[in-house]
Amino acid sequence: MSEKIWIFSDSTCDITHEEAERWNIGIVPLRVNVGDKTYREFYDITPEEYWDILEEKKELPTTTQVAMESFQEQYQKAREAGCTHCIGLLINGKGSGTYQTSCIVRDMFYEENGTDMKIELIDSEKYAYLYGSIIIEAAKLREQGASFEEIVADIKDRLSRIRAYLGVYNLKHLRKSGRISGGAAFVGDALGMKPVLLVDNASVDVVMKVRGDKNLVPKLVELAAKEADNPQEQTALLFHAKIDEERLADAEKRLLDAGFGKVMRRPLGMAVTTNTGPLSIAIGFYRRSDV
Repeated sequence: MSEKIWIFSDSTCDITHEEAERWNIGIVPLRVNVGDKTYREFYDITPEEYWDILEEKKELPTTTQVAMESFQEQYQKAREAGCTHCIGLLINGKGSGTYQTSCIVRDMFYEENGTDMKIELIDSEKYAYLYGSIIIEAAKLREQGASFEEIVADIKDRLSRIRAYLGVYNLKHLRKSGRISGGAAFVGDALGMKPVLLVDNASVDVVMKVRGDKNLVPKLVELAAKEADNPQEQTALLFHAKIDEERLADAEKRLLDAGFGKVMRRPLGMAVTTNTGPLSIAIGFYRRSDV
């Protein structure tokens, strides 16, 4: 019996509607609560609209994991489509209960429908288009006729190698979200210190600080270029929230000058910017094996 594979992810993967449609990728939405309103990411609100909310609201919006019925719907759609396999690649399980919920609903689905359709759920241990880019590669492999086992192996290999360095121009949201203390934010702002965070291995950790806005992007590029595996053969991922065009163009030029073959810009969604704020920028890349 030939394999038929269903692929889905959650909205935090930050792929576009066009990409989801082109590559036939299901998307289950995380939700964000803003006052008395609840929005479904991907379906009800754009990243740009969310950045404005973060700037305007004094209270930090709260994000909510994917609803159980959204996972049930994906598994049911896969079954009704006659799929033999289903692959779900999901947001970092340490930062969200989404992955755990997907596993609970899978077990409930198995109890009701049996285990004829194999459901493979993968904790990306990443955020944003770091794993969004990987779910697209998985869909490309499916289109090329790769087997279920080959696709899962490729996903896990890519996840083990991809990482990002993230910089934040304003410490307000890091303080609000509890990523740094109020005292540290006050001192950091006073001294003009900007944190650099490493996004990798299921964690987001401050690894250093640089002084002044003008030094943040050069440091991110330096770190990425130093650790990248054959950068000339890579497309560097330039993640951003509400960053002006001059800074983005400068970052793009620096990445190309540092040896990266191409640069792709991607907006940051709710999961990242709720914690870092709209003045955030990051560089994603595949690292060398010795890093």
